Amino acid sequence: MTHFTRGRLARLGLVGVAAASLLLAGCSTVGSTSDAGSSDAADDGTFTVGFAVGGQPDADWQDLQGDVAKGLADQRGWDFVELSNDNSEATATKNADIFIQKGVDMVMMFNGQPSANPVIAKKYADAGIPVVTFDIAQPGWYFVGVDNAAAGTDGGTALGELAKEKWDCKVDLVIEAEGTAAGQINTWRTGNAADAIGTVCPDIPEENYVKYEADGNLTTSLANAPGVFAAHPDAKNILVVGLNDQAVVGALQAATQLGRDGSIMGWGQDGGLITGPNVDPNLVGSVMYFLEGYPASAFEIADEIAAGNPPAVKDTGDDAAASVKPCAVTAAEAAAIPDINERVKELASAPKGTSEYDLYCKS
Repeated sequence: MTHFTRGRLARLGLVGVAAASLLLAGCSTVGSTSDAGSSDAADDGTFTVGFAVGGQPDADWQDLQGDVAKGLADQRGWDFVELSNDNSEATATKNADIFIQKGVDMVMMFNGQPSANPVIAKKYADAGIPVVTFDIAQPGWYFVGVDNAAAGTDGGTALGELAKEKWDCKVDLVIEAEGTAAGQINTWRTGNAADAIGTVCPDIPEENYVKYEADGNLTTSLANAPGVFAAHPDAKNILVVGLNDQAVVGALQAATQLGRDGSIMGWGQDGGLITGPNVDPNLVGSVMYFLEGYPASAFEIADEIAAGNPPAVKDTGDDAAASVKPCAVTAAEAAAIPDINERVKELASAPKGTSEYDLYCKS
């Protein structure tokens, strides 16, 4: 069985497919592309999953996706090869070559730099390897992810309602922290959120809506946001929406550094920074996707492929292979939700078919 040493204990990771607990034994695997130059042994016929985590900084859910996937592969007796895309187009492309070299039977991945996906898709298509992509669609790949259009609308509506309650809809600036590389996903999440604010507060002037590139990354967002604040020195009541929590929090942190955080509220997407002890005080809510649980849906597709009955490819957010329900929560509501590691443990002992939405959002 082929692995690259991750160097940390795997966590408890059986999500939504069995009630029994599953201890992810030993050390799991994430390696750089330089670790994988050796040739493989002959294929023993065991089904092999290649899994590429996103490798973005400040995104613990990405490594945890790999842990969950490793546990699900072990449960099935499958081989498992895990790499990190390192949030890099070049690395993601090299990883495709490695997975093909390793002879994997399918690939699952999150790639936060999707401009490389068309090239990667051709490599996999030529090799006859099916791919599951998380949250960012690519023609020909199974799409597993949140209902992005609904998620954007839900988050923007909630933020607009808060602006109506606190400020009587007197909003000086609506900042859209975009991730344009995500294409339609960015339009659904960021654009729909801004549109929903306008639906709740229809009298906000069009010129009060401003976009900037955050690239879905806290560091990039923090670096680029000050230009927006400098261009609008008189704006006081400020709302922030964006591609994900990192993009929104980058703008909020920039506001704090500039002393512009006296009347600012942000609503994130993905829930990655809305739980835990260090939530930005101006991140008033987020739309949680429970990203760590995505592999459970992907393995349902893998089961059919391994059985020789691959399902029809559904490759868009409108027609997803598996669609995750968005869960809009305020910061106070999120504080009552267990942290990411505890959520995985609770799911492992939940009745079969239970989702994190069922556990934490229905009420």
